[in-house]
Amino acid sequence: MRPRRGPRAIDRGGRWAERLRRAFGEFLAVPLLIVLAFLALAVLVDRADNTAGAVETWGPLRRFLGQYAGDTQSAIVVLTAIAGSLITVASITFSILLLAVQQGATALTSQVVEHYLRRLSNKAYFGFFVGASVFVLVTLVQTGHTPHPVLGVAVSTLCAGASLVVLLLLIYSTVDQTRPVSLLKSIHDTTVLARGRQAAWLERTSPPREGDLDAGTPVLSGRYGYLARLRLGALERLAARAPGSRIVVCFTVGDRVASGDVLARVVGPPVDAGLAAAIRDALPIEEKRDIGVDAAWGVGHLGSIGWTALSSVKSDPALGALAVHMLDDLLDRWAGGRAVPPRPAGAAVAYPDRIMDLLLDQIEGLVVSTAESHQHQSLALIVGGLARLFPALNGHEQRAVARIAGTVASALPSHLPARALAASLADLRGTLGRQGFAEAAARLAAAEDALSRNSL
Repeated sequence: MRPRRGPRAIDRGGRWAERLRRAFGEFLAVPLLIVLAFLALAVLVDRADNTAGAVETWGPLRRFLGQYAGDTQSAIVVLTAIAGSLITVASITFSILLLAVQQGATALTSQVVEHYLRRLSNKAYFGFFVGASVFVLVTLVQTGHTPHPVLGVAVSTLCAGASLVVLLLLIYSTVDQTRPVSLLKSIHDTTVLARGRQAAWLERTSPPREGDLDAGTPVLSGRYGYLARLRLGALERLAARAPGSRIVVCFTVGDRVASGDVLARVVGPPVDAGLAAAIRDALPIEEKRDIGVDAAWGVGHLGSIGWTALSSVKSDPALGALAVHMLDDLLDRWAGGRAVPPRPAGAAVAYPDRIMDLLLDQIEGLVVSTAESHQHQSLALIVGGLARLFPALNGHEQRAVARIAGTVASALPSHLPARALAASLADLRGTLGRQGFAEAAARLAAAEDALSRNSL
């Protein structure tokens, strides 16, 4: 039974700070910077218009532009029309596009919204629309004290024209990002990047030793949520404050943590409450997972999309095949610890890395899904991928695949011996036998024989 602690008042100020940090990190920072740039441009343009001097001293370009907006009254008319058009088009377009994104999230996965918000081009598009509208409104207000707002009207007109082009790009980009191929590729690429960032943690931490997760002084979580990231530098400094001790993190990034769970353990001499509280602060628990450093989230969503597509819920073998290929690629990239450097044995901080177990669990879940929907072609893809990648796996991973082979054997009664499925099963059975997993190969062979007899 895990240790618990009494109820604690909710830190509402901390929650709001967390939400603001997430909002700026996910989306708001880039659009606000663009809006500020437009505000600065409005000030500069207004200054240029007010210091232009008499009409007789104007250059050819300013005289040409002055033909269309050379006085305050005509500038007000033009700017009012531009401002109204920009605001109307932007509000309608944004509403429709966000509805399309929400529909895509309903049909596929909630990560459609996450990736839409985080994509830099989308932030720039939204920032440009809002910034251009703010520029025109500010220029309209400034026109009252500008006798000849030539540059203000000219730049506002350019912004309006550019907004139409950006609108086309935004519409196409939104439609493209809700395509299954684009979405799965985006999740895959984000997952690869997140795993690369995790490598920086893994090369400075050691795997927990046997018994570490049940020994030492427990550090309890003070709230519920997800382990968002490791503040590894802070943990290393805290470990140095307790000579002879090791800090063992009990959860992996992305795991759900309940209030009162054992978040970490300090193996060694007992530690005071202050050090325990500092360790707790170095393992932030947040309401949402951070896809920038949480590779497990992408793996889970690829598995979820694949399971839904391969099951009778959707029965979409094409989408399921995309998910299988993405998971196979991750397995190929990470097999045998390829994506991370060797981990030190005696680091001051221990961290359990379970990404490969999660990845193989998701692949096994797809096997179960094909049994429910009788999609033999999808099972053939999964089995063929395991057979191809098996030699690159380390011992622990190979044993996990051998266990999955047992799940495949249990799923075969739901299928017929189609040629592609039979060929993939033969490849996996042969690979298992050559790599020394004779028992798993024999179980698979027995299931194949029973399948052949039952189909006669």
